[in-house]
Amino acid sequence: MRSLRARHAGAWLALLCGTSLTSPLLAQPTAADKALAEGLFQDGKRLMDEGKLQEACPKLAESQRVDPTVGTLLNLAVCHEKEGKTASAWAEFTEASSLAASAGQQDRAQFAAKRASELEARLTRLVLDAAQATQTAPAMTITLNGKELSAAAAAGSGIPVDPGTATIEAKAPGKQPWSQRVTLDPGPSTTRVTIPPLADVAVQAAKAAPPAPPRPPPARPEAARPEATGNPMRALGFVAGGVGIAGLGVGAVFGVLTIQKAGDVEEGCSGSFRCSRADVEANESAQTKAMVSNIAIGAGLVCLGAGVAMVLMSPRSQERAAAVERVWVAPSVASDGGRVVLGGHW
Repeated sequence: MRSLRARHAGAWLALLCGTSLTSPLLAQPTAADKALAEGLFQDGKRLMDEGKLQEACPKLAESQRVDPTVGTLLNLAVCHEKEGKTASAWAEFTEASSLAASAGQQDRAQFAAKRASELEARLTRLVLDAAQATQTAPAMTITLNGKELSAAAAAGSGIPVDPGTATIEAKAPGKQPWSQRVTLDPGPSTTRVTIPPLADVAVQAAKAAPPAPPRPPPARPEAARPEATGNPMRALGFVAGGVGIAGLGVGAVFGVLTIQKAGDVEEGCSGSFRCSRADVEANESAQTKAMVSNIAIGAGLVCLGAGVAMVLMSPRSQERAAAVERVWVAPSVASDGGRVVLGGHW
């Protein structure tokens, strides 16, 4: 039968390691489990001898989980002690002492009990004060490094913990969760943490909400500004006027070419009742140019008149009245025909 201290240490080992020490011992491992556990044990021992504790301890822990034995548990305790995890090593030595005594292995039982006693004198302990918090939230749960603590563990007793950092969290229905991260120095030492009463969700949310920003003063009404865009009708009038002037320019160019061709035909056909073929073709070209000139001049006059009418009829804004509108046409005559250049701004 286990002693009271052995059962207490076993409970802390289950809490610290997140596993059960009693249920695996009752299970009967298979031959494959024993082979796997032996391989893990040999790897863990070799790594521990090489000083690779962070790799050795997990292998020994897994070997103990697959096939629990007193020898593996003792080696795991030694590995954790070398790693600085005094609480884990203390619980494992205490458990190994109880198991060895039950199995009649007195040498191992005495060795484990002596090492557990030495570690107990230099344990790091954590004391949680949650009296006021539990009064306002009876259903509150407390976790240490993600593992839930029992009511007895959270009632002010010193919890053996491994040195390093620890995260304490408290939660309750309708309450804001609370957490705190503490640094635990190597023992012998005791760290006390007070869990405050948890705030209600609604109260906490109201405190966290930022104040509403002040409303800006109403904007003063401003006078309507004239539209910055130009008048479409006025712009269309200038375009039509420009096209009309261009048409007049084109008609003038073709008129000049018609006069030139007519002069050539008259010179070639003078003094004779018959004209050469070139003179006939020149005459036909002159007639064509004359027709184009007449059409261009007529269309130009129509467009120019329409453009002038639209410009005069469109309203002018103050900004547009200050602008200067100009349209220019630059006709030119060359040996291969004529061309007109239209430009301006409005």
